[in-house]
Amino acid sequence: MAHLIAPLALATAINLIEGFEGVETQAYMDAVGVPTICAGLTRYPNGTPVRMGDICNKDVCRRYLEDMLKTTYVPPLMAIPGWNKFGPRRQAVLLSFAWNLGPNFYGGPGFESITYALQDGAKKREAYSRVPEVLMKYTKANGVELEGLKIRRRKEGELWECENDGIMEFKCLISSFLKKAPIGNRYLSSDGKQGFETGESLRVAAVEDIAEDSHVWVTLADNNEKWAMYMPHWQEESARPSLDVYERVDWGDFGAHLSPYLTVGQVLQYDKRRRPQVGSQEEEELFYIAGQYSLIREAWGGPLGVTSGYRPEPINTQAGGRPGSYHAKGMALDIYPVGESCSVFYRWLAKRWTGGLGDGCERGFVHIDTRGDGEFVARAGVKPAVIWTY
Repeated sequence: MAHLIAPLALATAINLIEGFEGVETQAYMDAVGVPTICAGLTRYPNGTPVRMGDICNKDVCRRYLEDMLKTTYVPPLMAIPGWNKFGPRRQAVLLSFAWNLGPNFYGGPGFESITYALQDGAKKREAYSRVPEVLMKYTKANGVELEGLKIRRRKEGELWECENDGIMEFKCLISSFLKKAPIGNRYLSSDGKQGFETGESLRVAAVEDIAEDSHVWVTLADNNEKWAMYMPHWQEESARPSLDVYERVDWGDFGAHLSPYLTVGQVLQYDKRRRPQVGSQEEEELFYIAGQYSLIREAWGGPLGVTSGYRPEPINTQAGGRPGSYHAKGMALDIYPVGESCSVFYRWLAKRWTGGLGDGCERGFVHIDTRGDGEFVARAGVKPAVIWTY
């Protein structure tokens, strides 16, 4: 039996989980040797284990995730005191936490801290402010603290704290309409709907769920008008995980981190002559691509090496770089998967990178650059702005 959950909470949870886990349409062995597919599934909703060689398309993967959340994860979470009083963001955080650590964490052994925090919050709402801090206690796997889990817990904590922020921003994922009634847009006159294109954003002041419907009522922040929104076509921006970059860094310290998985030494190739000017456009671009690199590293699930990073002039020319190279602008990295097939990595990344992408696998690397605000997208289905082969 599928237990009811608000459509907005479910959609936010799915976006959150897919952002952390990625969506793989072909079965692969996870870090502990278990066949895995989609957004971290090791068993299908009917209980059948995933087998190597299994293939799913993205829509089926999302349905599996939705079904699993409704039937396996929501029921035990409903035992949390105050569950039905949580807004969609806090329910989504707990679903993401459960997807990562198991649906029966509440009240279970090893989860005393989060259990007590949720119990205290139900008695005294201000105690819920402790939850983000408590989440950070759960960053280990097999006794080893993992950077990826620290990032995940931090982002879950940030989303938890956003519950009462007031203004939300929604991004249109697929061309869609806001409607005066939660029905198909073809049944509405031009006055009863307004269209939005992919990528457009909306500022929303309030959201009201519609029972057993994928629509929600939204009150627009700019004019206080109320419209029906079809949630599968939209994503709340705060629900999409991202990696923060570091605002200050010592460019002379090769061990310093620009982002969780990338050091100054890797970016500068351990050459102090390459240090960018603090506050420059090049430094800002380096922070950005460092964050994108860490997103790629997190989704790939294995270590990545760097063969070339920032090459300011005249070093770029001396190294044989082209005039105007994105490496000279701080907007490019040449990377490779450590101990894995470069070609497999390139094909995987080609479905998830929107900037420039160069296949240099015959030379042992893949080039990425952030032209056109290029970025990494966890869910496969995008195309690079430009592709080429070295």
